[in-house]
Amino acid sequence: MGVLDGIRVIEWASWLSVPSTASMLGDLGANVVKIEDPIRGDPTRGMQSGELPGGRNVAYETVNRNKRGIALNLRDPEGQRLLHLLVSKADVFLTSHSRKLTREVRADYETLRRHNDALIYGYGGSGWGPKGPQSEQRAYDVLMQGISGMMWSTGDARSGFPETVAGGPIDMASGMSLGYAILGALFARERGAGGQEVTSSLLGIALHLQALNVNTTLWTGRALDRFTDTFGSPLLAYYRCADSRWIIFCEPQLDRYWAEFCTALELDQTEADEALANGMAGELIGQQVAGRRRDEWLERFETLRCRFAHGPVNTMEEATATLQVLANDYVKDFEHPTLGRTRTLGFPFSFSESDCSIRRPPCEFGQHTEEVLLESCGLDWDEIAALKRRGVIG
Repeated sequence: MGVLDGIRVIEWASWLSVPSTASMLGDLGANVVKIEDPIRGDPTRGMQSGELPGGRNVAYETVNRNKRGIALNLRDPEGQRLLHLLVSKADVFLTSHSRKLTREVRADYETLRRHNDALIYGYGGSGWGPKGPQSEQRAYDVLMQGISGMMWSTGDARSGFPETVAGGPIDMASGMSLGYAILGALFARERGAGGQEVTSSLLGIALHLQALNVNTTLWTGRALDRFTDTFGSPLLAYYRCADSRWIIFCEPQLDRYWAEFCTALELDQTEADEALANGMAGELIGQQVAGRRRDEWLERFETLRCRFAHGPVNTMEEATATLQVLANDYVKDFEHPTLGRTRTLGFPFSFSESDCSIRRPPCEFGQHTEEVLLESCGLDWDEIAALKRRGVIG
């Protein structure tokens, strides 16, 4: 049983951030219904279409599991009436669309709360934040990496160039942020606060992910230095091995582990101490590490039961296949209707007494329209057929 079993969520959103919120609530057991336009659908369906079998793509598949999907024309008054019926029985409504559009189709908070005063309305439609002169400007993940200072802080200081992180990390973090706020609002409602609107933004979470750097800048007037291959200490550094793979040492307690480290790397203690005193330890360690393959070093450190923090600099293929990742369900087995037996992103948390689960694959376009309308809106088949003829549903 999931911690959100019995919670009903309506999602009218597109791209990655807010749909990922709905998907994560679904992972916790919530009953999620995704609304798409009968003509356009979620534009994420068209991203790199065909990169997976059956015309599917990674972006849509990643953020739309554990949902039922309906195709509903919210520009039609009858479509709006059906939305209001759905919302009247829901706990949460999520949207990524602009304030202007939500008002036009009567899906704004002030309208929906009249149909359900206990509704938690989650708004992730402003990448820049809900207030201020740029609140309605378009925003994307990489843009916010630049605007927030993250792009400048990322990468090797010696290059002098800003660098990005691939894969939409700000989108996904913003989705988690909105989910966090939704859970807080649901808890507050249980304590008598009633319904309310909660918001998240790409800019807000991009800054929050850099909390230490933000506060260092605000309190000292100077940002943290960008990293090089040595982060100010030879035991806070990454080195290339003989097979051109990389290993990272991340041990801030140099004094405590320096002797153990020298033994593990078979360094002459006197020579290593002199190099450390002269600021040349990084070069000495780099030469030594380059003499063996990465697996040889890792096996040696395991055999010696080394306590200093270390590990491989993994490729994504390696990272998603480690025993540690699989043991914690961070990546888990999944039976996909098109891909067959595969692995997919799992859950970043766990509960001792409750379940996280993948109960549904990403919904096909309009796959559950009739099912949801019969179940939640009290329509019959004749009414559904009439709505389909009019283009209200897909």
